[in-house]
Amino acid sequence: MTVQSMSNEQKGGPARPGTDGAGRVPNGPGAALCRAGRGGSASLGTALLLVLCAPLTLSAQSHNEGASEAVSSALRGPAAARALRATPAAVAPAIDGLLNEAVWGDAPVASGFVQFRPRAGEPATERTEVRVLYVPGAIYVAARLHDTRPDGIIRRLARRDERTVSDAFRVGIDSYFDRRTAFVFEVNASGVQRDWLQYDDTRQDAAWDAVWESAVSSDAGGWVVEMRIPVSQLRFERQDGDGGELTWGINFERQIARLDETSTWSPRPADGSRDVSAFGTLTGLTDLRAGRSLEVRPYLVARGTRAPGAPGDPFHRATDLASTAGADARYGLSSNLTLNVTLNPDFGQVEADPASVNLSAFETFVAEKRPFFQEGSDIFQFGLGGDGRGGEQLFYSRRIGRAPQGRGPTEPVYTDVPDATTILGAAKLSGKTASGWSFGLLHAITGEESARYVGAGGIAGRMLVEPVTNYSAGRAIRNFREGESAVGLVFTSVQRAIEEGGPVETLSSSALAGGLDVRHRFGDGRHEVTGFLLGSRVSGGAAAIARLQRSSTHYYQRADASHVRYNEDRTELVGTAAAVELARIAGGPWRWQLSGRLRSPGFDVNALGFQRRADQVAAGGSIGYESFGGRGLVRRWSLDVESASEWTFGGERTELEFGVGGSLQFANFWGGYGGVRLRGPAVSPTALRGGPALRTPAGVRGFWGVRSDGRRRLSVGLGGGFDVESGTGSRSLRLSPSVGFRSSSRLDIELQPSLAWNRDGAQYITQRSAGGERRYIFGRLDQTTASLTARLNYTFHPDLSVQLYAQPFVSAGRYDRFASVRGARAADFDDRFAILGPGELSPLGSPGAVTGYAVDADRDGAADFTFANPAFNTRQFRSNLVVRWQYRPGSTLFLVWSQGRRDFDRSGDLRAGRDLDALFASPATNVFLIKFEHWLGF
Repeated sequence: MTVQSMSNEQKGGPARPGTDGAGRVPNGPGAALCRAGRGGSASLGTALLLVLCAPLTLSAQSHNEGASEAVSSALRGPAAARALRATPAAVAPAIDGLLNEAVWGDAPVASGFVQFRPRAGEPATERTEVRVLYVPGAIYVAARLHDTRPDGIIRRLARRDERTVSDAFRVGIDSYFDRRTAFVFEVNASGVQRDWLQYDDTRQDAAWDAVWESAVSSDAGGWVVEMRIPVSQLRFERQDGDGGELTWGINFERQIARLDETSTWSPRPADGSRDVSAFGTLTGLTDLRAGRSLEVRPYLVARGTRAPGAPGDPFHRATDLASTAGADARYGLSSNLTLNVTLNPDFGQVEADPASVNLSAFETFVAEKRPFFQEGSDIFQFGLGGDGRGGEQLFYSRRIGRAPQGRGPTEPVYTDVPDATTILGAAKLSGKTASGWSFGLLHAITGEESARYVGAGGIAGRMLVEPVTNYSAGRAIRNFREGESAVGLVFTSVQRAIEEGGPVETLSSSALAGGLDVRHRFGDGRHEVTGFLLGSRVSGGAAAIARLQRSSTHYYQRADASHVRYNEDRTELVGTAAAVELARIAGGPWRWQLSGRLRSPGFDVNALGFQRRADQVAAGGSIGYESFGGRGLVRRWSLDVESASEWTFGGERTELEFGVGGSLQFANFWGGYGGVRLRGPAVSPTALRGGPALRTPAGVRGFWGVRSDGRRRLSVGLGGGFDVESGTGSRSLRLSPSVGFRSSSRLDIELQPSLAWNRDGAQYITQRSAGGERRYIFGRLDQTTASLTARLNYTFHPDLSVQLYAQPFVSAGRYDRFASVRGARAADFDDRFAILGPGELSPLGSPGAVTGYAVDADRDGAADFTFANPAFNTRQFRSNLVVRWQYRPGSTLFLVWSQGRRDFDRSGDLRAGRDLDALFASPATNVFLIKFEHWLGF
């Protein structure tokens, strides 16, 4: 991953003029068409063709060559894309950013780039010429990026794989030639490398990394990129034996930052519905030798932790020193089959998760940031349908290595519970078979974890909090019709060694899920139908399945749910899920979709997936219009109208929503978005945490955002939203401004403060039994939340950078107007809730320090139950400082300092000065880490 960035003058060579390297008419579909016309019989059509081709014959510099023909090809579909022939090189060129080797002059030229943005289909503003060479072990790509304003080229430094506003060139290689998958390599004008895996035609896996070389140079005519991409970093299926000629998909893309222009060699539809399927073809590849490549990245970590602890805690050490070692390995079993293995992985350099306060019944979704699980995750992506909110998916890799689910003895004096489960090892096998199946298999093993404790009598011991667990996931996809249709299979499995009656008997012993999905494009690729069918089976002891039935995903214990039945003797839970969607995805500015989905009450994939609710039947639709290529005040804009409805299997309506939203970008590159959603009355089967369904009133919510020109040194934005509920007094307002500052090409600062005010007229607090009845206690919540997310990046060189992430977070909530549920489905607030008056509710503790409340439900003068004061003031600070030095391709040294602070009290109100003083006066946990990982290629 070596990057060189220097001008010709710095290397001692002359500045090269803006030529094509050989002074010839460029090759390409347009030139080929002209040659075909000249060779045909004399006719009116031939004469017209010669007239049209005359400008191409007279000028070798025409950057419009082939543009119109290419656009027409793209509109006809993937089979009609452009073509380029690679040239074999007897001697490999040097990767120095200089096109002074004779072999470059003999290579055919890919030119005639056309715009994708802002005016799709029109010729690119500046001329681009690309050539491709190869030797048995590598592909070489050279791009001459002409620019009539070389002083306007934007060059910004960043660390490797960091997206930044800069001129850039990229090549995408569909070496599988499945029209769905591509390996993409990008270099910006400062020599910064990015790479990613493109999958499902238009989606990106940014965690994919390759080891390759590049160099850039600049002169009076623009700039130059040279790349060397080892064949070992690609995956492909051989044809006609070892010496057969291969055909790959390929495309080249150029970014001109000052114009916010993206142009491509093989045109892409303006609507973005195609990417890899719109690639051109690369032919002439013979005798490529990928071999069985082996890459190993061993690592060593030295860590020092200084953390606060309780006086007398026998498990606490003020300073804890530790070291560990492990390795990642990638082995190419064949040219199209790869095995990835990790042993004792360490993720100490990963950015901390953001802080939050969760008052709902559901788990908080946290995005995966660990490199091993990010890379190659594309094959395992399987959403559970819906609008994508909450990240619901069949495979959620954060389950692997999660915090132990047991918590030790109930009444210890001191405990020592591990923060995470140790991942002993994990392996991924991925590739593509000769018959066209793409597949991925993953298996991981986490170790047994125990909590140490000291009991009240001074008795010390250990208690199991997490058993040895095996996690498995598999995915297979078969593409047809050049990627236009596909069928897929998927499965997940979790197996635990559970002893009935033991300390973790509430965990299931086995959890299986699997099914199939289909995708089919039709009507010249303008329409698409997709769908899936899944099944799940969770088994274990009666305690485990009873706990699962009572969880927020199911709530089988609901007394008013006649379609489900809680059974404490059940030892397995079985369910199904399905979804189907029909959509217009291309072929003009109009879009629409119709969808439906269902999840049976017993469907559960949370052992290795992320699922909030089961028991759903939903239907929805949307229609939208998107305009591109505007020449007036507005460059592009969009407008969408959508609606959604949802029910339980018992016919209870849980959602009714109608919304309108849109976005636009102005000619000065400012932009914005906004929308409003109207919510009809429904019921919530989860609001009472296992009690009867509670009516949810109608309401309206909105969202908006504006942003300035992101190319400028100073950029600003403002996002926000509101929510108002009818009849309850509930309302909220959120504001999220942002400021980005680039004082130079090296320094990038981003500040994102956030403020939120929330008044919830009926926030769930707890439930108690009194007088033979279940009482559900609510209160009016006034909550204020403030945070500031700051990121600073300073790049000394693309291989040496410093990154700072810091986030102070404060959220305070105060409760009043306590009430119990009177009639859960009543239309009016006063009929749904009974306010607890002075004769029923009594505060506990002192007036200035209320610790809880006593409730006399029958007003007989004796408290029937109590509950703790729910007021809160949560303060958190999380930060990471990472120095990253890539001292050779694929090998990196990390120096990391992370700090965390946490403070909590029951004051219930937010005061910025007081809360920040309290936060930074609280004891800090500091972690200092040195991580050394070295890439070895065999």
